[in-house]
Order: sequence, then C-alpha cells, then structure tokens
Amino acid sequence: MKRRIKITIAAISAAIFGAGCFFGGYFLRNITTPDYASLDFILRHYKKYYLEEDDDYVSLMANGLLSKDIYSQYYSKEDYAIIEKSAQGIRAGIGLTFTGGDLTVVEVKYNSPSDKAGITAGGVVVAVGKKDGGYLPVSDFNGFSVALDGYAAGEKFGLKIRYGEEEKEFSVSKEEYRETYVLYEDADGRYKFTDADGELGLNRISDPVFALADKTAYLKYVAFNGVGGGKYGSAYQVKTALGKFKAAGNTKLILDLRNNGGGYMDIMQAVVPHFIDAAAGSRPLVSLARFKDGSEQKFRSESVDYSSYGFEKIVILANDGTASASEAFIGAALDYDAKKIVSVVLEESDYYGAYRTYGKGIMQTTFENFATGEAIKLTTAKIYWPVSGECVHGAGITKNVERYSDRIFEAVKTEGDYALSFAREMD
Repeated sequence: MKRRIKITIAAISAAIFGAGCFFGGYFLRNITTPDYASLDFILRHYKKYYLEEDDDYVSLMANGLLSKDIYSQYYSKEDYAIIEKSAQGIRAGIGLTFTGGDLTVVEVKYNSPSDKAGITAGGVVVAVGKKDGGYLPVSDFNGFSVALDGYAAGEKFGLKIRYGEEEKEFSVSKEEYRETYVLYEDADGRYKFTDADGELGLNRISDPVFALADKTAYLKYVAFNGVGGGKYGSAYQVKTALGKFKAAGNTKLILDLRNNGGGYMDIMQAVVPHFIDAAAGSRPLVSLARFKDGSEQKFRSESVDYSSYGFEKIVILANDGTASASEAFIGAALDYDAKKIVSVVLEESDYYGAYRTYGKGIMQTTFENFATGEAIKLTTAKIYWPVSGECVHGAGITKNVERYSDRIFEAVKTEGDYALSFAREMD
C-alpha cells in the first residue's frame, strides 16, 4: 500500500540571509547532530579520495541506508518520473512479465502490445525474430532483453512461444501503452478494457471461457492502480464491470485477486465501497494505519453502494501474490460481511508450502522533493483491518485468522485452475 506526500523546499532570495542561514545551519548541524557530521565526513572523503567514485553517490548512500527494507527506496528525478507514469498505468515495452530462471510468461499486461497480439500467460518464450530473417533462440531474460534491444519502438518483430508441445508465433513491437486492470466474464461473454479502436471501453473479446453457474460472473482485478481516475483508472474499470454485472441480473461474483500485489490506498478506498455491507452513502472506516509515534491515519471508503448490486455470494480468489492493498481490501470485505456471503479461496503456495496470501500489512509513504524532482519511499506504518483490528503482516491471510476461519477455504491442489474450479463448485 502506498500514499504520497509532496514536500516543497522554498527558496530564500536574500543572498546574505541565505548564506548566513546556510553556514550557521551547517556548523550548528555539525556541532549538535553527530549523525550529520558523520555523513558529511564520509561524503567529503569519498568524493575526494575514493578511487572508483560513482557520480550517483546520493543514490548509493540513500539505498544503502534503506537496504534492510525491500519496500523503501530512493528515486532520482529520472527514476521518479518513470514511477509517476507507472502509477497512471503508462508503461513502455511489450507487456510481458516473467518469473524464475526461464522465460515462462506469468502475466500479460492488459491492453499491452502482447495482449493485443493474442499472447497469453503460461507459455515459454523460446525465440525472438531476427532482422535478417529466421529466429534467435533465447533461454533466459538476459538473452531475451539483448535480442529486444535491437529493435526500435514501433518496429515489429516475431516471438515464438511454446505452450505445452505446441509452438506459436506472434508479431509484436515495443510501444508506450496504457495498462488496464479488469477482465470480466458472464454468460454473455468475456470482456476486457481495450483501446484497439482508439477509444477505451469494456469490449467483448470472446464467448465465455469458464463454465459458470447461473447468475454468476467472474471479475479479474490485477492492481489497485491507475492514479488520476478517469477511464484508465482501475476504480472506474471495476465499477463499470460491476455495472454490467448488475444489468445482466447476476447475483454471484467470483472476484479474482490472485497476483494482485496491491497499489494505492486512494484506489482501494474507491473500489471497496462496492463490496462492504454498510449503509448506502456512508463512508465507513476501511483501513487503519498506525505510525511509529503511535499516531493513526483513518482511511474511509468513498460512498458505499454495495446494496445496489444485490449480491448473494462473493467468492474472492487469493494466493501468495495477493498482497498489501488486496489484503486490506479482503479484510474490509470480511469485517463488514454481516450476512456472511463473502468467502476467500486460497491457493497453496509453492514458496511458503502453505495456503496463504503474501502478508504485507505495512504502508509506504512517498515524499517528493519539488526542488530537485527526487523522492524517497519509506515504510511508515502498519495496517490494521477496520473492525477486527487484524494485521496480517508477515503471516498473510490464512485459516489462522480465527474469526473468519469458517469463510476461508483451502482449495485442494489438482491440475488446471483448481482454485477457480473450487470456487465454481461452492454452494
């Protein structure tokens, strides 16, 4: 989970006053704050004497300071500009995500060049097209990346991807694109947010793929992202899909949050009011952040419209990639589930050897320096569920969350998408 704070450093125009403040502050700092004096000592000697001096010493020092926390990070002006674009869903590349040592595709970003080319997750990239014809075999990410470096943005090239025993060929190009976040399916068909015709919308892409029960729909939500709202914001896309759910007369929803690693708290606050059983129009507490000094920040939902959808059952799919804002969302949905119609189906984690979600119950705050364009993201608070007060950091959501153990299920591992099969068969 993330929140952002912008810090402006004001300029002092009076030269004498500014110089006096600087030098006075400098010497006072060295006298009264030993930590600052030590940093100043290290930096001066590093710059003057170190044989292999790196010009990016600010980044080196900052990330060294933050090295014990994988969630905290320093961003240069250039890096932060990329992060800001990513928060809006603006990405560059072909839209494939790999994991492990090989080139197994674990995710295809929605609305990316790869998505539009028809590439799906589960295959293994085995070759990249060569400019002079034929294909160059690749077996790891480094080789794949080097092969792609030979192509300019917008230049088409081929990919060979193996699905089981079958190899398929695709034509893609590196592009800047706007990621989308929702896939929806019901008896009418499968829908996804695409802008292939130049206008973003929830478009029908195929007949139904899953054998869903009567009045049941499936909604895959990949990230609490898309800062800035509008059609490219994930909150808008979830609400639009739920509008279709309602118009079709559906009453049962399978909400797939597997591998949804979270995102921004303000997005979670905009999505969760569709799923919490609270008074229409109310803005209840949906998450509580507690900081190191004991102070708290209360996150409230946007206006609740849960009752308008007529839910009879909500089944949430989760795995060890379900993290952060996703876990907070699940906590709020369970905490406000007075009718006990919300349940969670967990996949078994190969990494943890257990049925659980990731277990990130902490929040990062990004502090931006307007004077330089740089920013620093710091872990600043623990996150607690709004009613029960649960904090799942480190442990994840498991059946050990005792008050909800009767609504948290462990899907028996079999072939195929066993968690979805389990959810479809639930009464």
